[in-house]
Amino acid sequence: MKKYLISLALMLFGVLLYAESIDVTYAKGTDQVIIASLYPQPASPEVDANATIEALFTEALNPASTMHSITLKPLSGKKSSWGIFGFGISKSNNKIIKGKTEYDPNTYTLRFTPKQPLKVGFYEVKITHLMRMRPGPDMMIQPIRYRFYVPKVINGFKLPPKPDEKKNNETLLGIDFNHNGIRDDVERWIIIHYANDPKYPKTKTAIALQYAWASQKILENPTMESNKYLDDVIDCQYYWLNKKTKGLSGFEFGKFSKEHSVIRSTILDDKIYNNQNRIKQYFKFNTALSGHIFKGREESLNNCRINIDELGE
Repeated sequence: MKKYLISLALMLFGVLLYAESIDVTYAKGTDQVIIASLYPQPASPEVDANATIEALFTEALNPASTMHSITLKPLSGKKSSWGIFGFGISKSNNKIIKGKTEYDPNTYTLRFTPKQPLKVGFYEVKITHLMRMRPGPDMMIQPIRYRFYVPKVINGFKLPPKPDEKKNNETLLGIDFNHNGIRDDVERWIIIHYANDPKYPKTKTAIALQYAWASQKILENPTMESNKYLDDVIDCQYYWLNKKTKGLSGFEFGKFSKEHSVIRSTILDDKIYNNQNRIKQYFKFNTALSGHIFKGREESLNNCRINIDELGE
């Protein structure tokens, strides 16, 4: 009985491990000469929920071979449970996505349109059984297989998947799934915390994300040269604060600033510099700046990485 319980526990562990270790970069057959382009591109980290799968080829395909040639399968999502002798085991609810496959012989384009918007999670595209229109020994096209990710969107900001905490803290720069220069755990916290704020959610999120991006530059290179990134986000925030408080008194500016400033907040800094190695890098940065005199800078929209004037707040 003890041996059976251990085996069952290992089975459960294997299922959970699979759910947490999806490799979005996995691809096969995507580099064939006959393929002009694929959409979404392999390993895309931010695919829209209403996306249509498209494969553009450099020559004509046999139309009969394109029927039901594309399958789309979720690799993550909600779990359904079933039991064996009272023991629950998680099982992936990864059924094939229903949709319509079409081939345009004029543009050599193969499309798959899902019946419903895609849910948040990882997906795998398989394109199989395709044949060229021209006969020959290379008439068959190798199967195409790749993955992408559909993120949750909060007020226009795309949320990267939650990173594995241990792996995220093993290196100084952590995990950046969507390759935007911001550590995923920090980006997730900012978007969740600010994007639904009662006042100025988009602006606060944009400025906080720029601050996190600048902080990542400091972690990577804690020198005087990296201070320009921090100066930019400070100037960007002051540009916005001055714009919102134009004509108000100094007291009113201070009150507004205290209520709506986002950079250098203790809680955000704690999220960014969340372990000993990252704190040491921040101390190195402070040491590099120590003793220097800094000139005043113009507070300008040009210092913002996102045009906050276009956010409508």
